[in-house]
Amino acid sequence: MNKFLEPYAAIVPFLGEALGENVEIALHDLTSEDQEVVAIANGKISGRTIGAKLSNLSIHYLETKQYLDHDYVMNYKTAGPDGKLLRSATYFIKQEGKTMPVGMLCINTNITDLKYMEVTLRKILGIKDDSQNSDVEFKRENPIEILSSPLDEMVDKYMKEALNEMGIPSYVLVERLKVDEKIRVVKYLQERGTFKVKGAIALVAKKLDVSEPTIYRYLKKS
Repeated sequence: MNKFLEPYAAIVPFLGEALGENVEIALHDLTSEDQEVVAIANGKISGRTIGAKLSNLSIHYLETKQYLDHDYVMNYKTAGPDGKLLRSATYFIKQEGKTMPVGMLCINTNITDLKYMEVTLRKILGIKDDSQNSDVEFKRENPIEILSSPLDEMVDKYMKEALNEMGIPSYVLVERLKVDEKIRVVKYLQERGTFKVKGAIALVAKKLDVSEPTIYRYLKKS
């Protein structure tokens, strides 16, 4: 672990205890080769442990250099491995003299039950959904982060969403799709940052029953 991050790692267990078992705290070391989690509290929420890799959304943060304009990103949506909805925030840990952050401190709060209660109360009271006034701060349409899910699970999730958006029944095997439909699936995956995760190209190619060069061609067309 980068020594600069040691004080942050020391408070992770404290934050986990103070904020309660419904809140996960994770610290990423961005100076290491794998930029893995080096400290975590209440990891059962995402199923992650020490050594877990960056999520698709975290990779997007770094590639778009959002840390240049912001010290943190607040209130974005995250999907846990069991489908639970989480409300998340990321703090960029910056070191003087370095442009890129040396770490990221992430807080993920399980709000599944709270969201269900909110929706139910709105229906009972006849209150319209005021989602347009959301305080989510993220430069991307419909942001969603997949935490802890192995790459295979993340790809399956997005493929199912793509099929649903295309009006194709979920029981249809993706490898049986037409070429234009496969291109649309690849585009959907690309828009959600899937191919920024190591190994995604090979996995998607296998699931679509095409070669990796074909996936690259689809990406150029999408």
